[in-house]
Amino acid sequence: MLVHPSAQKDYVLNAQDRCDRCNAPAYVKIIGKVGDLLFCGHHYNKAMDNAVGYENMMKFAEEIIDERDRLDENRTQGDSY
Repeated sequence: MLVHPSAQKDYVLNAQDRCDRCNAPAYVKIIGKVGDLLFCGHHYNKAMDNAVGYENMMKFAEEIIDERDRLDENRTQGDSY
């Protein structure tokens, strides 16, 4: 699928944003009550896929910027990041 350049989504996270757990590229930013957290897709899923992690994240988060759709776009376009 080709995406017209003017129809592309504007992303907030860039190559310098790294996962706080493993230093992989960050695709999710949690803007929290007392700071921010950055996650790769794997570690965000791991945190959110259990009841305790989900509850803790929802208590902490003021805003969640989720750009995991970039992973799908990168696969279809053949981009490395």
